[in-house]
Amino acid sequence: MNGKSVTISGVFNKSKLVYALLAALYSQQGHAAAFNSSFLMGDIGSADWSSGSKVISAGIYDLDVSVNGAWRGKFPVKVDEKNNIFMKPDVFGSLLVKKPAEMKDTTEEWLPASTFLHGGSTTLNTGKMELNLVIPQAFVISKDQRWVAPEMWDPGINGAYTSYNFSYYNSHRKDDVSDADNIYLSMRSGLNLAGWSLLDNSTFQRNRSNKSGYWTNSTRYLERPLPGMNALLRVGDSYTESPWFDNMRFRGVSLRQDLRMYPDSYRTYMPVIRGMANSNAVVKIYQNGQIIHQVNVPAGPFSIEDLMPTGSRSDFQVDVVNAGGSTESFIVPFSTVSDMLRPGSSEWMLNAGKVQISNVDFHPEFVQGSYSYGVNNYLSVYGGATLNNDYQSLLAGAAVSVPYLGSVSSNIERASATLKNGQSSDGQRIKFSWSRYLPTKTNISIASYYYNSAEYLSFNDFVYINRLIQQDNSTSGYKRSKKTYSISLDQTLDDGWGRIALDAYWRDYWNSNQSTRQYSLTYSNLWRDISWSISARRTHYEYDADDSSNQYDESHYGRSRSQDENRIDLSITIPLKIFDTNASLVTRSGMKDGKYANSDIGLNGSTDNVDYNLSMADDNTNRTSTLNAWGAMRTSAVKLTGNYSESNNYRQAGFGASGSAVLWSGGLLTSGSSGTTFVILDSPGVANAVVNGNPAMKTNKSGKVLYPYAAPYRMNNFRLENNDADAEVKGNIRHVAPWAGSISYVKYNTDTRKVFVIEAYKSDGQPLPFGAELLDKKNAALGYVSQGSQMYIKADVLPKFIFVKYTQDEKQQKCKVTNPSESQRNICVL
Repeated sequence: MNGKSVTISGVFNKSKLVYALLAALYSQQGHAAAFNSSFLMGDIGSADWSSGSKVISAGIYDLDVSVNGAWRGKFPVKVDEKNNIFMKPDVFGSLLVKKPAEMKDTTEEWLPASTFLHGGSTTLNTGKMELNLVIPQAFVISKDQRWVAPEMWDPGINGAYTSYNFSYYNSHRKDDVSDADNIYLSMRSGLNLAGWSLLDNSTFQRNRSNKSGYWTNSTRYLERPLPGMNALLRVGDSYTESPWFDNMRFRGVSLRQDLRMYPDSYRTYMPVIRGMANSNAVVKIYQNGQIIHQVNVPAGPFSIEDLMPTGSRSDFQVDVVNAGGSTESFIVPFSTVSDMLRPGSSEWMLNAGKVQISNVDFHPEFVQGSYSYGVNNYLSVYGGATLNNDYQSLLAGAAVSVPYLGSVSSNIERASATLKNGQSSDGQRIKFSWSRYLPTKTNISIASYYYNSAEYLSFNDFVYINRLIQQDNSTSGYKRSKKTYSISLDQTLDDGWGRIALDAYWRDYWNSNQSTRQYSLTYSNLWRDISWSISARRTHYEYDADDSSNQYDESHYGRSRSQDENRIDLSITIPLKIFDTNASLVTRSGMKDGKYANSDIGLNGSTDNVDYNLSMADDNTNRTSTLNAWGAMRTSAVKLTGNYSESNNYRQAGFGASGSAVLWSGGLLTSGSSGTTFVILDSPGVANAVVNGNPAMKTNKSGKVLYPYAAPYRMNNFRLENNDADAEVKGNIRHVAPWAGSISYVKYNTDTRKVFVIEAYKSDGQPLPFGAELLDKKNAALGYVSQGSQMYIKADVLPKFIFVKYTQDEKQQKCKVTNPSESQRNICVL
């Protein structure tokens, strides 16, 4: 038999099986009982069920298939004359079993079960029509609990939508009695048709200097998810997205991997835990002495690939507890930097088009791409390129996790450029980052170190310098970054002693004396429920002589062209309960250069649908004291905000509105929340039903509500809570896994018939039998007789005739109520 071993349990007891089938298929009229094999699945109907010599007849069966005890679904399974088991090659993915390399291009219609087992075994339970595949865990694909298979993703319906944010405020200055109005509107809109989306991001602004107002468009493009490639296609005006190259606006084509389509475990770096179980075993994984993962595995190699970050950066301890009680333990070092990828995972992107930066009339064509790959627990590699006729940039890098030393990422980019004035530039940029978590709960990170050589130009530099050349302007004043450092240290102290964080940042430029130095030290702690922190920050600026932003500093500091700022800030947050709702009192105070600078105190709170803030602020630098009030109210249709400020110098008042709107074949729906992936929930006739316990999201009078922030490519659950006695939601939970940016439609089954309760008796005054069936004149069910001879009826309108069907003295009886009334006693006449 194929496979390491095949066990057949629950062998067919022929007489019991036949009797069970006869009981299900036997005719009540007493005709001759004939077994109809056409009721069986697949080729089982052609099996020889009269022979007792075979364990199971050859044929094709639809069986429940499990992998290591986890049910995967019903699949066709073929059994030959020798009881060898075969399965189709296209079920590897559905079974979540890794396909052997030699089988990736197979053309066979059926494969032996041994192909799937990787040295494991099978158990066929014919009594339950079940097949269990016992496979070493290393060859089983880990399934993310939130992840949904692509065939279950919903591309959505056709429609148009917008998410908007509108604000208006009026500011009145008391010194010159002047008023200023400001209007701001941002809109992210889309038109979805046949799986494609036309997306637009625009803003409108109007103020004192632009009284007529003006529109600004940031992006406008066609977008199409490509589930077969786990990718996203964009055509139009959008932005490049890269962790290593400058992001810029361009017009063209973008094709990139969409990580949202992958399981969560694919998108974040965690090491893969590999080992060997000598028998059935329990694998326990600990971090900081706490168990974070436990899984049962069969004998053989195991590979745990679905660990998720816990927030800790400590190493992992792995215990393999075998069936005999023996335990094997080992350590898996863990540290990470942003460029580390989970082993076997990759990220890629490709852009091609013309640069389209606002107010820049230089539009060079370019192609840009990058690729990264997680080689193993300790190494990830990546590279990329930006290419233009006059600009070429190549980048290569690697991220390495070194046990006990931490994680290091480094890359080098070489760029060559020919400018429009004929000058050539050839330089490189080096980036280095390091991170290490120590057992003392110390997290040290050189978050970034950049060094750009004097001749290095990024693609953004190339575009802006050429723009200056086109305008016959000097390029000598164009500032290019020389080096940047960013260092942080985070130390968690013993219980009750809080946390200390130290951060430092430096930045210098070529062709400029401008530089920035910033250092900060923060201590935070929690006393009972009160959180507090104190921080000290020092900032040092160096300016160029011609820096227009430093006119005040030059006159104030003379020729030094430098400025120092030293601050100390204290913050305290006290949680409160106001009318059984959560609130907090927050106070902050600061000193600048040894003198009192500012302070404020505020009360923040929220109820189910309302948020509010009341605060007082004092600014000693500008000699102003201000009272502020802000509030927001959320409804199913819109979120409204209002604010008011009063100081000794000015008065300001404003209001705003935000939310979403979707137009589709069923009408227009609005929501008080903003989002980009929409779900229309439709429960016909059920008004004011609450969605997922959120009182600000209720169905309208027709039973519809817009849910604007669904998680794309994940199963979203929607629970309707209905308090309307006259309407019933049958099955109040629905699910959908939408495409990103789509409009999905989910409909509930509802019953909006009215309930009538009528008292009725037989002609002789006796009560009607409890449980008697109520019918209309077409014999359609209306309800039943409840206790006390009361008829419970559900119908759109109370029918003119009600028939009561019951059994009396072993005879079927049927009486009729004519013109029933809810207000008086009714008689049911035979």
